[in-house]
Amino acid sequence: MKKKKLSHIEVEAAVNGIRKKYNDLIVEYMKPKVIKDSFEDRYIGALRARVDMGNFIYTEILVVGNLLKIEKEKLQQREINKDKRLKASKISKSNKQSIADRIFDANRDKIRKYQGIGLDDSDAFEINKLYGALKFFEVNYWPFVEKILRRIYPSRYSGPRVSMENRLFEITITGPDGFPPGLIKLRTMLSRSPREYSSLERETQRCILDVSFLLHDISDELPTFLEEEVLIKGEKKPLEETIKYVHTVLDDFRLMDLKESKLI
Repeated sequence: MKKKKLSHIEVEAAVNGIRKKYNDLIVEYMKPKVIKDSFEDRYIGALRARVDMGNFIYTEILVVGNLLKIEKEKLQQREINKDKRLKASKISKSNKQSIADRIFDANRDKIRKYQGIGLDDSDAFEINKLYGALKFFEVNYWPFVEKILRRIYPSRYSGPRVSMENRLFEITITGPDGFPPGLIKLRTMLSRSPREYSSLERETQRCILDVSFLLHDISDELPTFLEEEVLIKGEKKPLEETIKYVHTVLDDFRLMDLKESKLI
């Protein structure tokens, strides 16, 4: 009996399902976006070559399913290792502070100076301070940066202005509850009892990456104002102070290597 070909609707539904699985890999397991782009390239190539879409989709489902399985097993192993470390720590009766503990405390001391946004929870200490640091930038430095960008790129729909501005406000503009909409999921997790620490850790990483990627883009853009000589009188010193603040935040929160181009 001849195998029935998939209809266009069935193919589209299956492809969207595969895309969702790749999105899960990217968001939940911090995998690079290139893995999804590679699938899209293979899909377009299959359409152009007029290959049997049933076979193509079956193979791609196996591929993405295997990738998800590997990442789940890695996560499970990390949880097992974490439990082992916690048990080992409880067994130890030494009161001597470890090197790791001292480094952790030192890092917390570096960011303690930043005003938080009111996320009063020990498991969200870093997020509270990081989002507060970006809010301080939005209030005290962004108006100056935006003025220069508006002069260089008169249209808000051209150049880096619109991208940076939209991303900044998505992170800093608060809703009726006084918090940015991007923290809704994290705050929901913090309200649960008992807490799902693996999910909480992934969401915390996502929030950190949002801020880190934006700060790096801003950090890359600002020095070009000096190099291209687009400043007017009195703007050089404020710009240098803005650059210094952004670099200080990246350094204090250990985000120097969390740059989008390095993770892709």
